[in-house]
Formats: sequence, C-alpha cells, structure tokens
Amino acid sequence: MRKRQVRRVCVVLSNKQRLDCIVRVSSIGRQVLDHVTLMCGVRSLQIFGLAIFLEHEYLFVDLDQNLGKYLGKEWRRTSTKGTFLLFLRVQHYVESVELIKDSTSQELYYSDLRRKMLDSLCDQQELLFLQLAAAALQAEMGDAEEQILGDGDEQNGKENTIVSEKKQNQNYFLPEDYFPSWLIRHRGRDFLLRHAGALHTTLRGLVRPRAIRRFIEDASALQDVPVTVYTLRQDKRDVRGCVHLAVTLKGLCVHQEVEGKLHLLYDCTWKEIHSLTFRGKRFEVQTGGRLGVVSLMVYYTASPCHSRLLLRHLQQTHRFQLDNRGTQRPDTGARVGQLYREASICDLAWLGERLRCASSSSLTTYNSVYNSDHTTPKPSPRDRAGRPPVIEVEMSVDDPPEILVDGDRELLVDDPTQVPWLADGLCVSWVWSGHQ
Repeated sequence: MRKRQVRRVCVVLSNKQRLDCIVRVSSIGRQVLDHVTLMCGVRSLQIFGLAIFLEHEYLFVDLDQNLGKYLGKEWRRTSTKGTFLLFLRVQHYVESVELIKDSTSQELYYSDLRRKMLDSLCDQQELLFLQLAAAALQAEMGDAEEQILGDGDEQNGKENTIVSEKKQNQNYFLPEDYFPSWLIRHRGRDFLLRHAGALHTTLRGLVRPRAIRRFIEDASALQDVPVTVYTLRQDKRDVRGCVHLAVTLKGLCVHQEVEGKLHLLYDCTWKEIHSLTFRGKRFEVQTGGRLGVVSLMVYYTASPCHSRLLLRHLQQTHRFQLDNRGTQRPDTGARVGQLYREASICDLAWLGERLRCASSSSLTTYNSVYNSDHTTPKPSPRDRAGRPPVIEVEMSVDDPPEILVDGDRELLVDDPTQVPWLADGLCVSWVWSGHQ
C-alpha cells in the first residue's frame, strides 16, 4: 500500500504565535484554516485569511485551491522534509467591533492593528496615538499603579510609594513599542512617556477584554491602519515608479510616495468603481464619479498570480462589506444630513425622493438583483428623474475565466499560473453593473 505524502505547515498568527500542523499534499487552504480554527478554539475566522509571502508582499490565497499552487515545486517533491510557512492575517477590516464575536478573534485582530499602528503616518492624530498607547498599556500591563507599586518594598512605606509614582511615567515601557518612529522624533521620548503614562492611569480598573475593544474602536479612526496595502508599478518596466493601492473599508485609495511622504492620487468608494480587470501583470481600475466622468487607472503587478489574488481579495472584500452593511452602516440621521449637504449638486425632486427613502424603514433592506446562478444582474427600470435606483449588486467571479479564440468562446483548461504564456494573455474582469 502506497504511503500517503504529508507536509509540515507552520501558520504564523498576527500575535507572532506559531501553530504547526501536518497536512496531506492534496490539501486545500480551507482545510488548513479549519485546523487553525480548531486549534485556536474559536467558532469562525471569517475576517481572517491565509496568506503567503510572495514578491515582498503578503497575498491571500484562494482557500479552495491546492496549497501546492502557491507554495512552489518543493511542495510536490517526494523528498521534501522542510516546513512551509503560511500567515494568518486580517483579510477584512471592520468598522464595528461587534462583528468580531469571540475574544480570541479580538485578540488576533488587536495584534494586527497594534503592529500596523507603529507604521502609521497619520501625523495629524497625535492625541489619538497617546490614547491608543494608553489602551495598549492597560491591555498588556494592567493597572499602572499595581504594575509599579508591586515592585516596591512594603517596609519602606510612603517613601517607596513616592519613588514608584515618579517612575510611573518614566521607565516602565519603551516608546518604540507603542508609538511610530516619526512621533518619537517629533515629540521626544520623555514627552511620550509622561503623557502616555498619565493617560494609562486614567484607565485603572479597565479589564483586558474591554481595553482591547477600546483600542480596536479607536484604531479604526486611523486612515492607514485598518487597510491592506499592495505595491504596484506605474510602468511595466520601471520598478522605481511605484504606487500603493490600499484596500479600505469604503473602497480603494492610491498613494504615491514622494520624499518619504505619501501623497493621495485617487480615493474612490465601491460605488464609484465600474470595473476591475487584469491581463497578465496589467491591472486596470475603471472608475466613474458622481458627475459621470469615467477615468481609467492602469498599473502593473509583479506577476499574473499576483494580479489574480489581488482581484480575488477585492471581490471578497466588497462581498464582505455588502453582507455586513446593516451592522457597519452609519445611523439614519447621519445619512439624511449627508443628503442635505448634497442639495447643491442635485435637483430638488430627486433629493426629496432620496430623503423620504432614507427616513423610511426600508433603509435597512438588502437588495441583490442577480440571477439564481449568479450571472450578470438584470437591468433595472429608471426612476422619474431619469436616474437608475440605488441597488446593491454583487458580481460573481467564481465562473471559469473565458478567452476569445477566432471569435469563438473557449473555456480555459490549464491553470494560467502554471502556463506563463497563457497567463500573460488572459484577461479577467470584474464589472459592477450597479452602484453599491
């Protein structure tokens, strides 16, 4: 009887903990994720995904594909005895911590935001960084007074208490572990130690789970923390002209780094994106603003596999936002106020209709207009003002990709990532047929 081939996989969690598991060569990513879920003792890890480190970036793998598709030729060699690395990372960030059901998932989510906070460049949020540091100190060290006074000599009484209080704001944590490097250079270590320590004392009595929840809620206000960033090239051959494509809670942002600072080039919400297309390394984003002006952004990834996984991540993020829009949507009053602010750029009849809709109970209704087999959505009638109604539409990219050969439609049989010349000629598109 032939012996089954197995591989050793090490999954690195966001808190740097490592989980070792033995899987078969034929295993898919979902089987590994289910094993990690069981080892962590949680019900679901829906906001997390398994990622590989490829081309100096973390890319989320397709959980329904064989792991050998992403882990290289060594995976299938019979003589392989090494360990393969996978990373459990946050794939879908949330606006409300209520979407993270169990404490273990909150701990992992906290660790991810905690790491990203140290790389944040939001230089207009200094007070928020102090508050985040205080929440992190409370979650990791507990009450400041107990942490400091517990090291003193009880026999010395009041004298040691005074000394401990002086040390409280000075040396019981390192600023490098709680603040971005630019803020340390700008304000200095003593300033951050003093003020972060003072804020830490105000959280006395706050238990660790609540401190973690507070950190998660506050960190969501930093624009460059609850995001996933990909590095793309502006030219196919010029590796120096890079841009940063950020997948945010609301859509996509494109930044360009100039002299160490990021400058915003594009900021588009999901409803402003018309289509996402890739052909080999070429990745296109077609957008259309409120005034109907269509623009096309063209960038280049490191490989066709990179393009495919990027497109899949965008598709899954958009689907996640649609599925949880009832939980993450702002309140009705805020939406109605936003509609009033738009009065100067739209006709009053259309505005009145939107205000009536926003004030009605139908505001929380989720509408998805597409066929039962998830094909292209059906066209919808227009309203009296001549504008199509706002419809929630989820596009499917699960069907097999197609190419045109001499005018005939032919399904791909080979995996494009395994056939380089075929991947370069492949064009896959994800098109919005309605505004979300």
